[in-house]
Amino acid sequence: MNSKKSSRFEVWFTFGFLFTLIAAFGTFMLGLSMGITRTEAKYLNYKASALESETEASYGQQDLVTFYYVVYQPYQQFKEEYISMEDRLQRADSKLAAAKILKETQNSAQNQYGLISANPISGSSPLLKQAQNDILKSLKLFDEGISRNVSFMSGQAGPELAKALSGDEFTQNAMDYGLKAQTKFYASILKWSAKTDRQIPDQYSFQADTTIKQWKTYPLAQKNKAVSDIMQNSRLYVTYHPQDMTAKIDQMIASGKASALKLNSVSSIVKILTETEAVQSKEFKKWRATYYKSELLPELPFFMEN
Repeated sequence: MNSKKSSRFEVWFTFGFLFTLIAAFGTFMLGLSMGITRTEAKYLNYKASALESETEASYGQQDLVTFYYVVYQPYQQFKEEYISMEDRLQRADSKLAAAKILKETQNSAQNQYGLISANPISGSSPLLKQAQNDILKSLKLFDEGISRNVSFMSGQAGPELAKALSGDEFTQNAMDYGLKAQTKFYASILKWSAKTDRQIPDQYSFQADTTIKQWKTYPLAQKNKAVSDIMQNSRLYVTYHPQDMTAKIDQMIASGKASALKLNSVSSIVKILTETEAVQSKEFKKWRATYYKSELLPELPFFMEN
């Protein structure tokens, strides 16, 4: 009799433990989701309702230049520091060194957030305004993601911290917002190009089955927008710009390498380039005179630099 009561108690205890475990996990996931959502908006002062409609004056040269200096360049600086941080953490020879590296990167996210938020972009170019909002969300999520992992992984070595950060929901969402902002910037550049040359489409979304034959007919602004789409969809959070990959794609096609490898689609070329890490910063600068002499570009530093 006592044995039966004991078995019944053990069964109910097991069910109770499992229920508590499931409830705790559900609460954690809900809290994580709510935390990300709150962080996205916590320090954001700009409202979508404040955006103006596009006009003939939208996406002018000055709008693009202002966005570049006020938003894109400071964020690019942070991105380079963050990617460098991942490598430095892997090589950190002490827990103290790892903590210092994380703190430096977190300070950079906070500083660039303050710098970018202090200079609101005009709502007259809605995509640029939205891109600024996305950048601010990205920086705030990076800040919170680093803070969370410092708390949870206190005392861990650099490689463990690097691994935790790479898989963290906050930092993954931060990367996504940064890539969304990049896509909107290049969509804005495409709109500028379309106003300058009516044969260029003012909107474009990359299709995975785009052939090399189709690609060859695209103007540079359309190619760059395509690559920004690819980078967003593939979560390619890297230091080089979309035009650097564009230049490498064009170089592979022009040199005959794509044909020799029997590559027929742009996606297949991108796969080779990313798997081999063949794209580097300054690829566009390297090939600009070869492939893009006749292309009309907005006077943005990353297009004009010598």
